[in-house]
Amino acid sequence: MKGAIASVELFAAESGGEGTGRTRLTLTVTAPERCADGGWVCRVALANLHRPTEVGGPDSVTALAAAIDRARTWLAELAAEGTTLFRGRTGESRFELG
Repeated sequence: MKGAIASVELFAAESGGEGTGRTRLTLTVTAPERCADGGWVCRVALANLHRPTEVGGPDSVTALAAAIDRARTWLAELAAEGTTLFRGRTGESRFELG
């Protein structure tokens, strides 16, 4: 995604992740940009599941925090559906957005 300042590749496995099939997802956040109204906006996407979504705030830090919060929500929804996220395709280490 154009303007990305952070990106991580994740692998999703359904029902605890014991199977071999894993779906690759990429979580991306863009740098905050100033809006015409004086506010700020960031874009966040979870490739293959959520298209780039704009989230905003009154300042750049709040907009960036809002983008991370949106990502946390998406990842929590996946976990609630029984999906486990890993840092690698082999599933050696789980991914958690702290």
